[in-house]
Amino acid sequence: MKSSVTWLMRHPRAKTNHSIERCFEAIDGGMQTVAPPAIQPMVHVVPRPTSGLFSMLQNCWAALQIQADIAHITGDIHYVLPFVRAKHRILTMHDVGHVQDPAHSKLKRWLLLFIWFKWPLRHCDTVVCVSQKTRERLGKLVPAIPGQKRLVIPAAIRSQSLEASDAHRFPTDQKIILQMGTAPNKNLARVWSACEALRCHLAIVGPPTDELNRLQARGPLSHSLHTNVSDEELERLYLGCDAVAFVSTHEGFGMPVIEAQVFGKPCVTSAIEPMKSHAGGGAILVDPKNESDIQEALRNALNDAELCARTIDKGRVNVHRFSGDEVARLHVQLYRELLER
Repeated sequence: MKSSVTWLMRHPRAKTNHSIERCFEAIDGGMQTVAPPAIQPMVHVVPRPTSGLFSMLQNCWAALQIQADIAHITGDIHYVLPFVRAKHRILTMHDVGHVQDPAHSKLKRWLLLFIWFKWPLRHCDTVVCVSQKTRERLGKLVPAIPGQKRLVIPAAIRSQSLEASDAHRFPTDQKIILQMGTAPNKNLARVWSACEALRCHLAIVGPPTDELNRLQARGPLSHSLHTNVSDEELERLYLGCDAVAFVSTHEGFGMPVIEAQVFGKPCVTSAIEPMKSHAGGGAILVDPKNESDIQEALRNALNDAELCARTIDKGRVNVHRFSGDEVARLHVQLYRELLER
């Protein structure tokens, strides 16, 4: 009998990043190469982005229609997992940070923990974490239930599809630092200050925030804001920059570090997990809370040709372990183990 593997994915949200979708597109491409027909996944996307109780109920109803030997859920729709009819249920865990956000009330943090973690995990036999750090954080939040397997399979990164000539053209002669993200953990204020000192152009990918408004009001830093960018435009921004800044204070995986390596750009990132391990020596590591460290590292990324060449070369080697084919192989191995039970 033909085995059935189903991916159940979130409905993409407008005006936000689609890193999870990019990850699974890369894995899907790898599956076409490395997976036998019996394990080729069918992809279902829930009908609504998660934006309140009504959308969640609609998504749960859609999940109830799924029947499979293996159901693999990813994205921010953990809550649908108990409704899927499957012999085996897999949940990919990308991050756990949002449930601990101190900006949320104590009640909201409790609800997030229960709805997105405690309740779904009771109905899940396998949890895939994209980093060892995410697995450790999850274990502190919700201990594994008896018989539940928790393993690490990294996110997959899409390969470059555009040519260097397709790079985004910035209206400035200054060197370009590409800052990935505007959320509080993305450390924008410290990068902004470093770029002021270096007199370079800061290209920011992410939605406008109150913090960004305050930074714009304080000084004349040359900068540009790129919101709701397509995958193609994101590639063009990587190709058009001189260096990437990703000195986040907290991440579940740290995809921009590997994306910078794909496009052959020096990346300044945090000397904390999971970025430190995932960089594989192919990035310039800094203390994300030390503004002078960030400034010096960005200066080196823009001006030290020998350091950049070494960093880029190590990055080109490192990206192979995050390729669609390699990550797909790890998923195929997991699916086979489950189907043989």
